[in-house]
Amino acid sequence: MDLNHLHLDVDRTIITAQPGQNVLEACLSAKLDLPYFCWHPALGAVGACRQCAVKLFNGPEDHTGTIVMACMTPVTPGMRLSITDPATAQFRDRVIEFVLTNHPHDCPVCEVGGECHLQDMTALVKHTERRYRFTKRTHLNQDLGPFIRHEMNRCIGCYRCVRFYRDYAGGDDFGVFGANRNIYFGRATPSTLDSEFAGNLVEVCPTGVFVDKPFATRFRRKWDMRATPSICPHCAVGCNITVQEREGEFRRVVNRYNAALNGYFLCDRGRFGVDFIRSPARRRTSAQRDAQGTETPLDIAAATAALAEPLQTNNVIGIGSPRASLEANAALRLLVGPAHFYAGVSDHDADIIATAITILRDAAVPIATPADAAQADAVLILGEDPSDIAPILALSLRQSAQRATSEALAIRQIPVWNDSAARRSAAGSPTPLIIATPMSTRLDDCATACLRPAPTALLTLAATIKAQLEHPSAADPTAIAAILCCASAPVIVVGGDSALMRAAANIVTTLRRIGIAARLSILLPEANSLGLGLFGAPPLSAALAAIQTGSAPHVIVLENDLHRRSETGPLEHAFSHIASLSVLDCIETPTTATADLAIAVGSFADANGTIVNQEGRAQRSFKAIFGADDPAPSWHILRNAGIAAGRLEATAWAGHRDLIEAMAANLPDLAACRILWPHTYEGDMQRPPTLPHRYSGRTAVNAASHVREPQPFANPDSPLGPTMEGTMPRTGLMPHVWSPGWNSVQANLKFPSAAEPGVMLFPASTRIPAELPLPHPPSPTPGILALPIRRVFGSEELSNLAPAVASRVGSPILRLNPADAATRGLSAGTMVDCTIGTTTVRRSIALDPTMAAGVAGLTIGVQGEANPPLPGSLTITASHPGEPS
Repeated sequence: MDLNHLHLDVDRTIITAQPGQNVLEACLSAKLDLPYFCWHPALGAVGACRQCAVKLFNGPEDHTGTIVMACMTPVTPGMRLSITDPATAQFRDRVIEFVLTNHPHDCPVCEVGGECHLQDMTALVKHTERRYRFTKRTHLNQDLGPFIRHEMNRCIGCYRCVRFYRDYAGGDDFGVFGANRNIYFGRATPSTLDSEFAGNLVEVCPTGVFVDKPFATRFRRKWDMRATPSICPHCAVGCNITVQEREGEFRRVVNRYNAALNGYFLCDRGRFGVDFIRSPARRRTSAQRDAQGTETPLDIAAATAALAEPLQTNNVIGIGSPRASLEANAALRLLVGPAHFYAGVSDHDADIIATAITILRDAAVPIATPADAAQADAVLILGEDPSDIAPILALSLRQSAQRATSEALAIRQIPVWNDSAARRSAAGSPTPLIIATPMSTRLDDCATACLRPAPTALLTLAATIKAQLEHPSAADPTAIAAILCCASAPVIVVGGDSALMRAAANIVTTLRRIGIAARLSILLPEANSLGLGLFGAPPLSAALAAIQTGSAPHVIVLENDLHRRSETGPLEHAFSHIASLSVLDCIETPTTATADLAIAVGSFADANGTIVNQEGRAQRSFKAIFGADDPAPSWHILRNAGIAAGRLEATAWAGHRDLIEAMAANLPDLAACRILWPHTYEGDMQRPPTLPHRYSGRTAVNAASHVREPQPFANPDSPLGPTMEGTMPRTGLMPHVWSPGWNSVQANLKFPSAAEPGVMLFPASTRIPAELPLPHPPSPTPGILALPIRRVFGSEELSNLAPAVASRVGSPILRLNPADAATRGLSAGTMVDCTIGTTTVRRSIALDPTMAAGVAGLTIGVQGEANPPLPGSLTITASHPGEPS
């Protein structure tokens, strides 16, 4: 007997269900077609729409039954149901008719037409008759900002939008107004939605009330776009996305469900930031610059030949990048040699990345996924705000904290912490979220406690927590250590400082030693920071030192803006020591502007590539944009230049898989990436198709020149097929999700395992993690200590170039405690010069009464500006006291 499943009788068919599911979930999991509107797997059920009605029979002798709402009815063993019962079917038909009375029926001009859940459900219940002949209710639409267009007349009142925005994502600037049939979902006053998750309204809404505004300017129907699985390049979480294009032009990004990472949602940076590949800053052509600064355009063959020239010498170094793929970095490293390859990150970032690798690989500390964070029964955040660095992780932490109440600490005042029975009795109590950061965070509103220690005090706090865990009898039962001890699966989130990361890892180790399944979540700065760190290359400062000593006259830079990362000020002096600077990049940067040779290469959407997220999870994305003038991938150009220079055999890296094999052979930490290569498909027609089965207009697009359908392109490095024909896998690589009769995003519910899980480079170990030695406490910083502020919109290099995201970037600020500002005669809005080391930037003063004393927050990632060396001692010069912010 299967004790893990329940068995239900649905229309005389036995289906299985998981304990805790409702009837609607059970039916959808069994691939039964039961219509619904308001239910969502992440948001739960509220019974608002009455569309999922089923007939429930009370035992075998009941032949009449009762109509109930499936989303509000939990499954029970042996329950008997009917979906096809005539009275129930008529009930659902009348609900649809009622919903449509005020709907504008504007499907032909609606951007959601063809992927609309309302369309699907109307067809599913076979409703075709319109009997409403009166004046329809109408609403005025609001301007909700650059990401979302409002079409309120299409609303059917399912309440999904407000449930997601307010209850799930924690936004407070969007709500529902009115009552009964006259309700309105929007803002009190028209303005940009504040939440960084507002774009999810497009996919959460079952109709077209919320429209992807950038996509609307280059709109195509869902069935007229090619879809390719990919990985978001804008942070280290590695959210799964689907990139859609038409005729070689990027159209939009939609979420790709991954249970461990992003689930059903994306942050707005991930959803709209990919538009950087269409921005004016995108480099499309290669060029060579002479001594007078005059550029000469080059085709790909000439650019490759020009790159081969410095490679023919023995004095060439390569500088990699955390926004480039493993394959691109590996190609450059293999080409110039490990001793001449540099990581291209600051000393501070290199220290953080190396510490993260030590924690994952050497100490084997268990790492938390965002899904783990959502299920944590206690959370401690140390050092940095995950809302800015890893928004999806912050969203998961918010889900954990939704259970927090003001009684959480009182409930957890258990004197004997190592008493397993006491821990179990507290397991059902509210979840505490404790935040210890020098600056306020956007999770403060749902936190149980907020502490604002300076960085040195943070290290002391971490040491105190560890000591109290080791000696519980001497500690205060209301302390943080007590709360962690009363949990069964706590999560510690840490970032910003390598010493603090080690201290947090030791807290997890101590908790594991006393039998508590604690996990660690590490915040890393960029998409492939950890992957680049696994190459073991020295940071940018070492490369600049080699350049200035004259030992590296030729420099090749891979997808990196050195001006942005230099901690020693302007690079003109360093560049004056080199004979040639060659830069391969997909965007225009100050580094490409000063390069002797600037080569246009493909972006992440133009090439296959692998990145490693902050858990050590390697994931692969595939070429998604297929245009006539596609730039070549970085590794293609490096390979061809290496062959021309005689550094590589003529047959080297014939394909993507060959490069992966070479990379794995030279870097044992990356050997597991081999298994990421998908299974071989027998012929193109057996590959998962990137074109949906309804793809149209293939010949009409080219009708002005000819009507012959062009030959499908060949992409031997991809497991995906170029046509509509192929076998759609049930799991793993799914370019687009579709089920008969389910054209909307709700088809995801038919495929709960539609994402490729990737491969963990450092698999979980059953042994107790090793404790890490802590460095000596840092010397006190004179004056004010400046710390970086990383913003969702404005700090990440690529997304800054997307027009919609750029419009959300606020003014750069210097955040100060009011007391620190008053001591220096500064007030809010004052423009000041901020000097850290040899770098000076201008900022507007912003006062934050919750800020730790003696600490300042400085926004980084400002477009066209070098990041100051942070953390660092700050000198403030109020040279413009009257200038507004």
